[in-house]
Amino acid sequence: MRRSSLHFNALRAFEAAARHLSFSRAADELAVTHSAVSHQIRQLEDLLGIPLFVRTNRGVTLTEAGHTLLPVLAESFDRIAATLDGLVAAPDDDVLRVTTTPTLAAKWLIPRLGDWRGAQGDIAIHLHPALGYLDLAAGEADVAIRCGVPPWGGLVDEFVLPIHLAPVCSQSFLNRLGGAPEPKDLLATTLIHADIAGHEVGEEWRLWFEAAGVAAPASLPGLSFHDPSLALQAAMDGLGITMGYLELAAADIEAGRLVRPFPLAAPHPFSYYLVYDGARRDETKIAAFRDWLLDQPPCGAAMVAR
Repeated sequence: MRRSSLHFNALRAFEAAARHLSFSRAADELAVTHSAVSHQIRQLEDLLGIPLFVRTNRGVTLTEAGHTLLPVLAESFDRIAATLDGLVAAPDDDVLRVTTTPTLAAKWLIPRLGDWRGAQGDIAIHLHPALGYLDLAAGEADVAIRCGVPPWGGLVDEFVLPIHLAPVCSQSFLNRLGGAPEPKDLLATTLIHADIAGHEVGEEWRLWFEAAGVAAPASLPGLSFHDPSLALQAAMDGLGITMGYLELAAADIEAGRLVRPFPLAAPHPFSYYLVYDGARRDETKIAAFRDWLLDQPPCGAAMVAR
């Protein structure tokens, strides 16, 4: 498809609606009307000749084509935003550009930034949530908090947070399961997958089922979302049960938005690491952020131990 055929506003409307799974929330974010978002998305679907959403009375879900398009647009918009921020950034000593996954940003890092401002108010954090990796060597960010297994291309990595897996769902969904299901019972219900790049769909569920002593079939159907935060939101909305990262779902569990049907937590082979260029280790803003970040108490430790 030629660039001249692309409709930027329609792509923005689709990306926002797909990320929120809501035309209304997308309209609020873009400061337009619900009907404008709906019109832009319909225009994009007509251009492509395929549907991107399944529309029901309960809301919208992504089609297979929508799932394919969302991460491409999300990463592209993240890179555009990071580049534009870099062009207009304040003096380097006053701004630290941090990139991490949207889920870690929303569930773990942002709630702690008030403490950062109290301790390091003279250094501003510019946060760039991204599903893909921003290029630190190219100056797209100063530091990253990455999920995976090091090393990352010669960059320095320092352990920040482990990951423990446990099924989580809404109380209403748990009630529909009878209130006290067995782990094997989950195979007959709606599983929600965080379809993470580099992982097969259902891989995290299989890790937990194995720890629970349940033989999982080769195929684990259900709902799939490329962004783990969308999987958690779908579980809160009662669409099914998802495999949650306890360290990131702790606040939602404590607030009652999510519940844990089982005490078993399985360790994930991935962890979160602070990543940066070793040549910049002693820069004031990087050293301050590293010391502050590594001093943060882990969230969800009591839940893992229960």
